Amino acid sequence: MHPESRTFVVLVALAVGCGPASMPDDEGADEAGTDTSSDSTDTSSDSTDTGSDSTDTSTATDESGEVCATPLPPEAFDPQNQLSFGLFFGGLELEIGSSRQFEVGIVQCCVFWEPIPTCSEYSIDPAGVDAGATIDSESGLFTLADDVVDGTVFTVQADVEQGLAIVEDTVFAYRPELHPLKGFWREVGRIPCGGGPEFVPIDPINELFFTASGSLGVTWTPFEIYIDYTADYVADLDTGTLSLANASIGGNYVPADIDGEGLFSFEGDELVLEDMWLGSSQGSMDPPACGHRFAP
Repeated sequence: MHPESRTFVVLVALAVGCGPASMPDDEGADEAGTDTSSDSTDTSSDSTDTGSDSTDTSTATDESGEVCATPLPPEAFDPQNQLSFGLFFGGLELEIGSSRQFEVGIVQCCVFWEPIPTCSEYSIDPAGVDAGATIDSESGLFTLADDVVDGTVFTVQADVEQGLAIVEDTVFAYRPELHPLKGFWREVGRIPCGGGPEFVPIDPINELFFTASGSLGVTWTPFEIYIDYTADYVADLDTGTLSLANASIGGNYVPADIDGEGLFSFEGDELVLEDMWLGSSQGSMDPPACGHRFAP
């Protein structure tokens, strides 16, 4: 399973029949194309029916009257499916200076994505050299310049068969050195309250993820796109403080004993959270601890 607030695709051609998924991102679900350093963090989607009852795409034409050689297949019009770029859990987070190949594909309820050949025209907003990003209108190759400002958000859109469907999602541009928490972690130790040695928990958090854009997810037992709870976070790199908020966002299980204010530090490749508690697992009989140790 892989993170993150979910924005999905705007579909003009079909309606979504899949029930809402139980959140995360980048690494637990398939993504489209290849990139040098990208993650996808959300999964809500909107769909609007065009009003056409026909699923026969064999004569699909553009405004010039030319026939599309690769019209949308019948399954693209199944209300149980949807068109997307294959990005789950909040769009794509892409390292500044890298590239990503965008493709249109079909998501089948609710986490299986397969690219399909389409007659699509790609665009981005904001656009232009000064915006810091470009996209090839035919191939969908998206590239971030080296001087893009950290945190800049771009919207990528594919116009499929001259408006038959519109697929779009966001790209969050980031510099890794400014977001050291970003990534997926698993709990390997706990820090007891009142002193004493660290210990290995019997109910470890098997998936903690941080996005560069400021959200996190906590799951004790990951399964497909299931997640226990998500939250917003603010990390101060100068003071090492970490603060959580809105811990109920997209949650299936939100512990009542979360202490979301504390400190973070790194020991080698491990992340240590101190003076804070991400909550007790469901049915846990153990008292809350006062810190966690995570490995990549």
